[in-house]
Amino acid sequence: MRGPDTMVLHGGNVYKAAKQLNMPYNKILDFSANINPLGFPDVVRQVIINHINDIVHYPDTEQMELKKVAAEYYGINPENLLPGNGSVELINIIMEALRPSKVIIPAPTFSEYAHSCRTRGIKTELIDMTKNNFEWDMELFERAEKLMDKNSMLVLCNPNNPTGKLILKNDIINMLELVKEKRSFLLLDEAFMDFVINSQSLIKEVEKHKNLIILRSLTKFFALPGLRVGFAASNSELIQKISELKDPWNINTFAGLVGSEVLKDKNYIELTKKFISQEKEYFWGTLNDIRGISPFHPEANFVFVRITGEITSDALAQKLKKYGILIRRCGNFDFLDDNFFRVAVRKREENDILINALISILS
Repeated sequence: MRGPDTMVLHGGNVYKAAKQLNMPYNKILDFSANINPLGFPDVVRQVIINHINDIVHYPDTEQMELKKVAAEYYGINPENLLPGNGSVELINIIMEALRPSKVIIPAPTFSEYAHSCRTRGIKTELIDMTKNNFEWDMELFERAEKLMDKNSMLVLCNPNNPTGKLILKNDIINMLELVKEKRSFLLLDEAFMDFVINSQSLIKEVEKHKNLIILRSLTKFFALPGLRVGFAASNSELIQKISELKDPWNINTFAGLVGSEVLKDKNYIELTKKFISQEKEYFWGTLNDIRGISPFHPEANFVFVRITGEITSDALAQKLKKYGILIRRCGNFDFLDDNFFRVAVRKREENDILINALISILS
C-alpha cells in the first residue's frame, strides 16, 4: 500500500519498457494503458496531413469549433464546455480555481485527484473501498456524508479506474442532492463512459446543478493519448471561473482539428462500442477460467484482477515482460497491495497471447 508521498506512476510507458527489453516499442503488447485497440479513426491522419502548414500559426485560444462539435456530441451547450490538455490539466485548474476546503475521494482510483490536492495543500480524505468490495453502496455513501462539510468536494470516477465499477445515474443524482445541501461540489470523471453501452453519464445535467463538474476525455475512446484532449463540463458560471486559469494555447492546432473531426465519426464510434462490448466479455470469461487469478466483471475497456495464488503482481509483471507484454500493477494505488493488476481489452489475437502467457506462468 503506497503512502501519500509516493511518486505518481501510470501505465503506458512503452518507451521505457522498450529500452529495458532492447526491442522496438511498437513490438510490445501494452495491456497497461486503457486505449481503444482499434487505433485512432482514419480521419486523424488526413487531418494532420492537410493542416501541416498550420503549424506556423498559433492555435485558436477559444477552440470554438471544437466546443461546438463536442457540445453536439454530448448534448449540451458550448458555453458549458472547457477543452483541456487532457484530464490532468483540467483537474489541476479546477482544484486551483475552486480551492475546496476538503476533497473526499473513494479509493483506489485515479491517483491524480489526490496528487493535485496534496500539491496545493488541500486537505484530502480517502475512503477505503476495499471494505465494500469496491462497490458504491449505502455504507460507503454514509461514510462520504460524514466527511462532507461546507465548500468540500467529492470526487468520483465512473466507471472507476482501476476497478471498472460503474455507479448508476440515479445513485449519483441522490448523492448530488446531498452535496448541494452541504454547499459543496461533485467532480465526476467520466473518462471511460464512452465505452459503456448503457451510459450512466450525467453530462446533460450540468446546467441543472450548479455544483456539478464532469470530466470527459478523447484519449481513451478515440486512441489519442499523444494529442491530449479532454473537456470539463459544468454550468456556464463555473466554466468561466475555471477557464480563467487555463493556459492561453492549451489545445494545440492538431488536437483541436482532430478532436473536431473524430467526434463526428459515427461509424467509428458504433464500431468501437460493439467491439469492446463483445471482446470484454470474452476476455473476462477467459481470464476467469485461469487458476490463480480472479477478474472483476468489466464495465469499460479494461479488467481489474485479483491474484489468488502465491505470485505477486510485481513478479507476474516481470515474467510477462519476457513475453514482451506489459500489465498495470496496482500496488501503488491507495489501499491496494501487490495482489492486484489491471489489463486493457485489446484485439482477440492479442488477448489470447496474454491469456496463454498467463496460463504458462501461473500453471
